[in-house]
Amino acid sequence: MSHSTAWKKLKDTLAKSLLNDFFRVVVVNNCSTDGTKEWLDSCEYSRLDIIHSDANLGGAGGFNLGFSHVAHQIPESEWLVCYDDDAVPSADVEKNFKALEIPDNVGSLAAAVYLPNGQISEMNRPSRNPFWHLREFLGAASRGRHGFHIKDAGYLSKEPVDIDSSSFVGCFIRVSLIRERKIGLPRSELFIYADDIIYVLESKRAGYRHLFVPSLVFEHDCETLIEQKDVYHPLWKAYYVLRNRLEMYRVASGWFFPLVFLVKIPAFLLSYRFYAEAERRQFLKVARIAIWDGICRNFRRKHTDVVVLSELNLPD
Repeated sequence: MSHSTAWKKLKDTLAKSLLNDFFRVVVVNNCSTDGTKEWLDSCEYSRLDIIHSDANLGGAGGFNLGFSHVAHQIPESEWLVCYDDDAVPSADVEKNFKALEIPDNVGSLAAAVYLPNGQISEMNRPSRNPFWHLREFLGAASRGRHGFHIKDAGYLSKEPVDIDSSSFVGCFIRVSLIRERKIGLPRSELFIYADDIIYVLESKRAGYRHLFVPSLVFEHDCETLIEQKDVYHPLWKAYYVLRNRLEMYRVASGWFFPLVFLVKIPAFLLSYRFYAEAERRQFLKVARIAIWDGICRNFRRKHTDVVVLSELNLPD
């Protein structure tokens, strides 16, 4: 793969980010070894801040570094908006943000996230926590995730909607809350997946509203899911999804966690049928270890070890 191909998404994201009138654009290079560091260092933009990590900290660690940099090294910043290198803001997202009247008790905002083909990105669909709202609880019991996630019609709304959780793609955070230690930083020990939902849920528990604002639009060119099903390649991603989902369920459900565990784990394991036959046994092995680590709240397993345990041992 050529460097231009490997960096295409990052280049597109950076170019479209700089088209917006953001005060500063912060890029966290998570110990890339494909020449990304050298390419970033060659970029000469006055609004660009580059952070080079000495280790691969995962998405959660990268957001932790980025949030900390904005909060403590850019004192002029009032808000930050975060997203991955495979997501891009619409050309008018900064203008639409400035047009909002945001109440003081709002700590964060969620954008509307779409796939490149124009469909709503399911993995980025905002939701209300069914364990905090009776109507959503009953909806979840009868219709599953469709009972508590924002419906398609909500994306056409002209008014912000109170929600409880969303992804970090197009998530706006009031920076003063971090500086004043009213909310913390993303949990870097989670490495990747669910760190965003956990972060927003904990911000809500701290007493700050989270709004879904359909006029703030992002595109997410995500290749993690196949046909938006629970299938993850490479398999090490499945480890983090399952382990961290258990932590997310624990934060979201509180005393209901044992019940949620009994319902959700079998459903996740059944996703083995979406994998190729040669992958299924290894997937179940990875899932078993991830479940145990999630139950024990073990976030100390090194990423290199997770990669090794996820490798397929195919016959010659």
